[in-house]
Amino acid sequence: MTVSTISDVAREAGVSVATVSRVINRNGAVSRATEEKVRSAIDKLDYQPNVWGRSLRRGESRMLLVFVPNVTNPYYANIIAGIEDTARAGFYNTMLCIGGGVQVRRAEYLELLHNGRADGAVFLDAALDSKVVPAAAAEFPVVQGSEYCADESISHVSIDNRSAAEEVAEYLLSLGHRQIGFVGSTNHFISTRQRREGCEAVLRRADIKPLEAFADKDYSFLSGVRAAGELLDRKDRPTALFCISDVLALGAIRAAEERGLRVPEDLTVVGFDDVEYATMFRPMLTTVSQPCYELGQAACELLLRQIRGEGAGTARFLPHKMILRDSSARRAVES
Repeated sequence: MTVSTISDVAREAGVSVATVSRVINRNGAVSRATEEKVRSAIDKLDYQPNVWGRSLRRGESRMLLVFVPNVTNPYYANIIAGIEDTARAGFYNTMLCIGGGVQVRRAEYLELLHNGRADGAVFLDAALDSKVVPAAAAEFPVVQGSEYCADESISHVSIDNRSAAEEVAEYLLSLGHRQIGFVGSTNHFISTRQRREGCEAVLRRADIKPLEAFADKDYSFLSGVRAAGELLDRKDRPTALFCISDVLALGAIRAAEERGLRVPEDLTVVGFDDVEYATMFRPMLTTVSQPCYELGQAACELLLRQIRGEGAGTARFLPHKMILRDSSARRAVES
C-alpha cells in the first residue's frame, strides 16, 4: 500500500510544499480557493499529516475538550457534530466531557488542560453564575457555546434567546390566546432566564401574567409531562403552552393526551430548538429553530483562533427562525 506524502499533496493541488504546510498548520496567509484545493487533495490522496509528532515537538496535544451537561437531550447532537467537523478540518481531535453536574468528574476533565493533554475547551454547559469557566478561561483557550456565564471577557456563541421568546409570545397572542402557560426549568442557564424574561415582557405589555411550571434542570421528557400536567390540571388551565425546549414540549403533548385534550384543537404547544424529534410524530411541533450545527462550527472556529493567539472576548449571535407546524392554532371560541 502506497502512503501519500506532503509532496504528493502539493503536486495534486498544484501548489508548493510550503503552502500545503501552511494549510495544515494554519499558520500563514492562504487564499480560500487555495486552501480548498489543498484540502481536496488531502482527501483524495487520504494523506495523514504527522500532527502527533509535530505536536510533541511544540508541546501541543491537538485535543479539544467539549463539555456537555448530558447526551440525552438531542439538542446537543448537531452542535457537537459542528464542533467535531471543524476540529477535524483543523487536524484536532475532540473529547466529549459529560459533566452531569458532578464536580469531581468535571475536575478530572479539567486536569487534562492543566497537564497539557488538551489545548482548549468548548463549554456547552456554562451556568450563568459559573466559577469554573472563568477560572479555566484565565489559563487556557475557552469558548462557550449556547450557554454562557456573566463574564463578558470569555467568548461565546449563541442565539438571542430573549428576542426568540418574545416572538413566541407575540405569536401566541396573535392566535388569540390569553390564558398562556410557560414551562421552564430549574437550571441556571442564561437561555432559561432569557426565554422566561422575553415571554413575560411581551405578556406583561398585554396585561397578562403567564401561568408557570418548572421541569427538571436536564429538560427530561418525563419532567415535561409532569410540569405541563400541573398547568393542565388547573381550573383556569391555559389554552397555549410555551415550553423552553422541544423535549419539554413533547412531554406537554403527552400530558395533554393523558387528559383527553387535543393538540392543537384544545391546546396549542410551542417548543424551542427544532430537534429532529419535533417532526417525528403527529402533531409536528411548532418551535424556534436554532442553527445548531453552525453554532458548533462557530464555537470551534473561535477556539482554534484563540489557540493560535488571536484573542478572546468575542460574542457571536446567530440567527434563529420560528417554524410553524401542526401543534399551534387559533384559540377556539367558546360557544
